[in-house]
Amino acid sequence: MALCFLVTIFAVLSAALAISVSIPKEVYEVARGDNVTIPCSFKSTVVLSQIKAMSVHWARLAKNPEDPASKILDYYYPANELDINAKYEGRVGFVSKPETGDVSIYISKVTLEDNGFVECAVNIAKDKDGVNTRATNLLVLVAPSTPLCSLEGKAEYGQDIRLKCVSEEGSPPPVYKWTNYDVQNTLRPDPPKSKQENGMMTLVNVSMDTSGFFICTSSNKIRSASCNITVAVMPPSMNIGLTVGIIGGGVAALVVIVIAVYCCCCRNTEPPEEYEMEVPGEDYDPKPKPLKNTEEYYDEKNESRHNGVTYYDDDGEEENERSRPPMIPPNKPMHMGHTDS
Repeated sequence: MALCFLVTIFAVLSAALAISVSIPKEVYEVARGDNVTIPCSFKSTVVLSQIKAMSVHWARLAKNPEDPASKILDYYYPANELDINAKYEGRVGFVSKPETGDVSIYISKVTLEDNGFVECAVNIAKDKDGVNTRATNLLVLVAPSTPLCSLEGKAEYGQDIRLKCVSEEGSPPPVYKWTNYDVQNTLRPDPPKSKQENGMMTLVNVSMDTSGFFICTSSNKIRSASCNITVAVMPPSMNIGLTVGIIGGGVAALVVIVIAVYCCCCRNTEPPEEYEMEVPGEDYDPKPKPLKNTEEYYDEKNESRHNGVTYYDDDGEEENERSRPPMIPPNKPMHMGHTDS
């Protein structure tokens, strides 16, 4: 009994003689763009006025425990040296003098990158026992951005489809809720076998009754935003009929083009008019001169004619010898029933 009492007294004295760092709250909330103060204080076995060397370290902890923390600031006493991370330059500092036991800091113009756990650590020379670090969660509040609604799958009878809803921004992470209305714009319960999870709504074995107006609301502590999508479930035959209609229309257009080309090519296929040779009349050649003891005629150019065909003499050769091609008289259309006069 006496031994247990002595152990208890020793533990209390040891705790009183060890360094202790404390942060009052586990979570500190701040809206993006606002300023926040994160309190932190320490108690030491060393009298504050007799502290010879001390360092204060503030860091932002990584989401993955295996990754190193990123520095916010480091302070060294009695040199009064302050080393601030460039990301926090001009936005962070101590509320009071650290050697007084208050090592609280302020962060101004908070951004979404500041969101996460932060840690306060105090190291004092000759006081290494106890707990010298404490952490808290700095929660930067950001309203959800307008979500984007989309549909995955084919909205056909008997198919399974998924409705997705995502906000790119939101801290704390937004919560999603789907509600739906029928074609008469009346609020109704979720369809049978449907499921909602992380902004996705799964609709199983959809039918015409599934058609309607679906609204997704994304909300957190700050405010909410929403998007909507219309679901129109059709039988598969409608899509087949549409495909057949497109193919049929293409075939019909091709037939029209073929007919038009055929008509253009065959428009002038009638045989041309036939022509007959006409014996030139007297108005065609100058009046011939008769030769002695012959029925031949000749003109001034030493030309001779026989039965309407013209021949040419060549320097005294016989008159009936063809030395040049015949001259072709003008033509005229041949008429049905024409007879020689």
